[in-house]
Amino acid sequence: MIAPSPDNEQGGRRINRDPPPHSAEDPLSSQSDKSQTSVPGWRVAAPASAPKAAIRRAATAYVLLLPAAFFLAFLVIAVAYLIRFSLNGWNPDLGMYPSLTLANYGGFISDPYFRGIFVKTLRLALEATLVALLLGYPYAYYFSSSRGATRNALLLIVVVPLLIDVLVRAYGWLILLGDRGLINQSLMATGLRTEPVQILYTESSVVIELLHEILPFMILPMAAVLEKIDPSLKEAGQSLGASKVQTFLRITLPMSVPGILAGTLLCFALSASAFVAPLVLGGGKVMVMSLLIRTQMSVLLNWPLAAAESIILVALTLIILFFYVRASRMSLNWQQRA
Repeated sequence: MIAPSPDNEQGGRRINRDPPPHSAEDPLSSQSDKSQTSVPGWRVAAPASAPKAAIRRAATAYVLLLPAAFFLAFLVIAVAYLIRFSLNGWNPDLGMYPSLTLANYGGFISDPYFRGIFVKTLRLALEATLVALLLGYPYAYYFSSSRGATRNALLLIVVVPLLIDVLVRAYGWLILLGDRGLINQSLMATGLRTEPVQILYTESSVVIELLHEILPFMILPMAAVLEKIDPSLKEAGQSLGASKVQTFLRITLPMSVPGILAGTLLCFALSASAFVAPLVLGGGKVMVMSLLIRTQMSVLLNWPLAAAESIILVALTLIILFFYVRASRMSLNWQQRA
């Protein structure tokens, strides 16, 4: 009698306990047809040209980054020189001499005159940013919903001021806001005023010029975000019984926060470092950090103190913007959870 083998029939059926033999042909080479379904467990080999294409793409990206790296290197070198100059000493008779001291930073922080100028700079920047937000948001909202020729005209109004030099624009406001300018002449012609209003060489004139400089940088980021909001979300809100005001406050405004954040960051940074507006329209009567640095650098020749003031302005502005971004993101996350 022959002993039954594991491959013998059991119950009238042949049971093969060995796994099916693999084909001698390489399964990767047999996939000539692109429509053939890949076998689970096998990894399809990439074409031979794929690594070369990836290398070419990476090389192109690095070449395009070269101009940015070039300017970044110059920026780092300039900041390094500023930091080094801010640590030097200064004498009215000798001028700047090599040293390693923090006296310039301590002198700025301890002097109430310098602190007052710094606070005024931040206050004017904040005022200009808030007014730009109040004026720019309705414009951006209308721009994002407009089409055709109206949209092109609105875009042209925003972009054209950027094509004019900031000094030319400042002198234009100098003519408009003067005692015999268009605004005062109109007020006196209509009988609203009997004498000119002192607008020029005040903080108000500086804020007006700052608005002319920063409004495009407020409008364009907000308009870009507002355009991406799905109109069906507003329609869904109104179909559920929400009014237009409720739809704006519950849907449009929260979703436009990234644009508001980007616009306010740009506008505040530009306003805090503005030079032409306080110089021309302030007439030397509105002293801000940029004019103070210019005075220390060009008039008093106190380069170490001017360098320290520059570092303090940039550092504290970045710190304020950092906490502003953190607070805005926390508020946005809280609203989304609510």
